[in-house]
Amino acid sequence: METKKTIIFIGNSGCGKGTQAEILEKRIKEKGEKVLHIELGDEFRNFLSMTTDTSRKALEISQTGQLQPEFLAIHLWSKILNLYYGKDKFLILDGTPRTLREAYILDGALKFYGVENPIVLYIETKRETAKERMLSRKRKDDTEEKIENRLNWFGRDTEKAIDFFINDSYYDFFKINGEGSIEEIEKEIEEKIKF
Repeated sequence: METKKTIIFIGNSGCGKGTQAEILEKRIKEKGEKVLHIELGDEFRNFLSMTTDTSRKALEISQTGQLQPEFLAIHLWSKILNLYYGKDKFLILDGTPRTLREAYILDGALKFYGVENPIVLYIETKRETAKERMLSRKRKDDTEEKIENRLNWFGRDTEKAIDFFINDSYYDFFKINGEGSIEEIEKEIEEKIKF
């Protein structure tokens, strides 16, 4: 059986990757295909609502907008892969990897599953655009301070993961202009990945 495509959405908070991942998931499902969509932000929010010592400590980190420890992120997405992934499903990853080490671990997981040429969609936005979008969505974790912290760790940590994908021929890397409307971004993605 041919392995279905894997699509990794990466970009700073507020770039629109979640919206575009949902649009792509819907498009794929309309063709009768199965999709496993892992949205790391949602997984973290679910995890933070638990009442374990680990989730309480992670909540403290979340309340400042700092980057969660890599082991938690890897645990959340790898647990889902272990339980639900199969070659008969398209895999959409949204919001991971956030660091170079996470990229290395994800790379090993994708190769373990026999994924061929994963697609990386880097939705690039200006810092101010991302900040405006996050403030307009009015989520309780989108305060000015937390937004600044998230944008700072993106520049410090996530850009290294992006460079990894750019420089590894195993990945089909596409930079997407995230400054446009939802429809413009969707159109650019459709033009770049045809399946």
